[in-house]
Amino acid sequence: MNTHSNEQQYEVKMPERFDGQASRDFVAELQALPDSGWKCITLDMSETVYMDSSGIGVLVHLYKELMAKAKSLILKKPQRNILNLLTETGIDRLFDVELSSGVKKADAKFDDLNIQLDMKEEIIDDDVCVISLAGVMNYPAGSAVFRKNIFLSIAESNKILLDFQELAFFDPLSIGSILRISRMLMNNGGSMRICNANHVVRNVFEGMGINAIVPFFNSREEALEDWG
Repeated sequence: MNTHSNEQQYEVKMPERFDGQASRDFVAELQALPDSGWKCITLDMSETVYMDSSGIGVLVHLYKELMAKAKSLILKKPQRNILNLLTETGIDRLFDVELSSGVKKADAKFDDLNIQLDMKEEIIDDDVCVISLAGVMNYPAGSAVFRKNIFLSIAESNKILLDFQELAFFDPLSIGSILRISRMLMNNGGSMRICNANHVVRNVFEGMGINAIVPFFNSREEALEDWG
């Protein structure tokens, strides 16, 4: 991790690719920053050319932890494609973004955002409903979208597979929605599986022990095979 700092601000040089293959040590160092003595963290994204849902998830997690400690986060000179990605998911409004034309100030808090959450459904083998989630599951807006859509899916199938491959972040406050749906399915002889979660999302579930109730799988194929 390339860094430099002054008395109040700590700056991190972000990698060329910030995705699920990024060094676990690098991600762990980022996630430890909220507990440091620095009041402001700046992420220099000038050389980052690619970021996927895992990278977005790390940014949102870092933002929430810093805000909880009354600290700030600045994204420095993100390339156009990275800024477009943040805008498409709706989380660009969370950050102060330093651009060549000036600083775009954050104008929203996470809980207030109507962040984009997309859900697509398909039926496999006539009895498994696969729901692919993309974007950010925040609370309460994301949870409301999730509940509204999944109740329709339960009417079609009592086997629900949630594919989190494109889901960047899952707010722990939304866990209750997953547990309620899982309980409803079990009461009707059904079950739920989750697959393809990035490490940020998976850590949320494992940290709360939810993976012992709703099984996690590395791929869609493994989850479907588990049903037999």
